[in-house]
Amino acid sequence: MENFDRVKVENFVLSCNDMLSGKFLDINKKLASVMNSITQSDDILSFLADAITDYDEENGFESAFMLDPKTKNGKVVLPQNEKERVALTVTIFNDIQSGKINTTRFLETYFKDGRLTPTQNFLEKIIKPFRDIICKNFGVKEDVTEEEVKEHIKEDASKLREEKKMEEEKEFEEQYPEIENFILEVKKTAREILSRLKFENKKKDNLDDLEFVINALISACDSKNLLVINGLVISINYVSHKFKNVRYLVRDLNDLIYDYYDFLAENSQKNAKIPENFENLRENSENFEEEFENEDEEE
Repeated sequence: MENFDRVKVENFVLSCNDMLSGKFLDINKKLASVMNSITQSDDILSFLADAITDYDEENGFESAFMLDPKTKNGKVVLPQNEKERVALTVTIFNDIQSGKINTTRFLETYFKDGRLTPTQNFLEKIIKPFRDIICKNFGVKEDVTEEEVKEHIKEDASKLREEKKMEEEKEFEEQYPEIENFILEVKKTAREILSRLKFENKKKDNLDDLEFVINALISACDSKNLLVINGLVISINYVSHKFKNVRYLVRDLNDLIYDYYDFLAENSQKNAKIPENFENLRENSENFEEEFENEDEEE
């Protein structure tokens, strides 16, 4: 069986094994633990529901457990068919849980054995085969350990995180189509600015600040946070105005931002999250350009 919750099935196996390991035990308490582990697994419940469909519980029980009318000794004839055996076991569990079966009387009547105690015989004939059938159908080990289950929990958690990450990335790409190309262009332009700044010999008082913001922009590209990228580009407009040799590249960064948000606006039917302050950002940047041009004329 594929696509089932392995850990929940293995927890059921652990409950059965805990029950099977005890020679002297409160069988009702242990059985309640097994029943609880069953209810925690939708996969096992579905498997059991299929087994008991069209099963005649009353006739099935009477065929498996018979009393000699003279000696009153019990005789057990369990079905060989796995589906019927599972259905019979579910019937026993439900009848014990509802109080229809008195556990002590039931074991003493039908599970006396010269070699085993009634409880041990019940575990051997009812619980163990039931566990084995479940293990066989789900492909899990009968002797699974708690350590292995804990490891599987970690693996499943890791898989779930990875699936969630992939789903979030898919949703993000649907909201922001062509984001990868946009990011690549921003990074390319930012790195070109850094390369040109290596040849800057004047105005070094602002150089460290500009390089810092450019590097922050490159890092922000890795997180694909458009608002942060936007804010850093605006900051670059401020700290770069003294560096004429990179001004056209800063203008390219602005154009990349504008063009990409215009692209998103045209594709708004894809639920792209366009910043409300987009027009303000564009207006501020245009003001920067005008301010820088005035400074150039004054110089």
